[in-house]
Amino acid sequence: MPYCLERLQDGSYLLLNRQYKPLGVMSKEWVDYETQPSRMRFKRALSAKQIAALSWCASTDPARIYLYNDGCVPTATDSAWSAYSARLNRLAKYRIEG
Repeated sequence: MPYCLERLQDGSYLLLNRQYKPLGVMSKEWVDYETQPSRMRFKRALSAKQIAALSWCASTDPARIYLYNDGCVPTATDSAWSAYSARLNRLAKYRIEG
C-alpha cells in the first residue's frame, strides 16, 4: 500500500511503501530513488492546498507526503480506511505527465 510520496531532485515523485521502498520492490537492499523508473511527475506542481489534502496530518511539506500515520494501519477501522481511500482517490485525480 502506498505510504508516502517522496519528491526527487528533478521534482518528480516516487510512491513508497511502509519500508520506504518503491511500490513493488520487495528487496531489503538499499534502493537509489533517483534511478527508479516508476517516478511520476504532475502536469503542474502540487500546491500547498493539494499537498495538505493528501497528507494524513495536513502537512504542506512537499518533500515527503505521508498518506497515513506511522502508528496506524489504514485498514484497522472503517474511518481510517475511508480517510486513506479518500486521499488515494484525490491523488489518482491529479494530472500526471506521461
